[in-house]
Amino acid sequence: MDINLGNINITYLLIGLGISLLLIGILVFVISQLKKRQKQITDRIELFITSGSAIEAEGISTRRIIQREVSGSLFSRTLAAWFENILQFLGKYSPDSLTKEMDHRLTVAGKPGNLNGRSFFAIRVLVFFAGIFTAVFINRNLSTLNFKSIMIGIGIIVVSLMFPNSWLNGQMRNRQGEIRRGLPDALDMLSVCASAGLGFDQSLQKISGYWQTELGAEIKRVTKEMEMGVSRSEALKNMSNRLDVNDLSQFVAIIIQAELIGMSYAEVLHSQAHQLRIMRQVRAREAANKLPGKMIIPVILFIFPAMIAVILGPTFPVLLNLF
Repeated sequence: MDINLGNINITYLLIGLGISLLLIGILVFVISQLKKRQKQITDRIELFITSGSAIEAEGISTRRIIQREVSGSLFSRTLAAWFENILQFLGKYSPDSLTKEMDHRLTVAGKPGNLNGRSFFAIRVLVFFAGIFTAVFINRNLSTLNFKSIMIGIGIIVVSLMFPNSWLNGQMRNRQGEIRRGLPDALDMLSVCASAGLGFDQSLQKISGYWQTELGAEIKRVTKEMEMGVSRSEALKNMSNRLDVNDLSQFVAIIIQAELIGMSYAEVLHSQAHQLRIMRQVRAREAANKLPGKMIIPVILFIFPAMIAVILGPTFPVLLNLF
């Protein structure tokens, strides 16, 4: 296979230039942070050694310096803090539209790792450059460059580009699935509480104290917002926007409509719980009906060869003797 070494050299030069610019930016950021910290320490030392008369003359109020307590492990105070500073530095250059989208998706996923949109954008950039560096390292020797190593490098770059989004999508699906599965049971409890004479707000408080799940935490947040003065409909809409689950959004819309027209909460909750239980059964049957199609590939790859070997294996010696 003929490979144009001139184009490859230009590609390596551009990749090396990009990595060098990234390292220079990180170095400048670290140096600026060190200078800022050194200035703060110098100011504190000058304030401490200044005589009392000079302080009074300049009108500076004296304060007793309290020794700061060190908390956290060495890793959290060094490497983790440095990594967080790098994420903040790179996150400043993320587009606003992309940052808003990432913030919404991270909120749906439950804020894994307490990340925000800018931090996640910085992680994507770092993972992508790590994939480029790995691909360049694998193909560093031009004399042994071949098609297989080039394809491996391209595959690593593609995986590094797609992995953060795939991971976030998986976190979103898992949390939304957990909330969707627990919603019928929560509505059953709300219906029982409403039938017992409790108001809708008191029913939500009971549910939030009983359910130690993602849905229970979100309901507790709704009750906290209502205690802070947010209206019930607004707090429920905020929960619906945070979770982005269709069943929950429909339930919130029906509750808001029932509040506007003055319907009984107990009847609405009972009918919604019954409907969501039916939908959960339908989804379970749908998942069960998909299993035969998903089992075809494992059966062909792992079970059929074993069955063929067991059935036709004893006949092989007879057939060899015949021929």
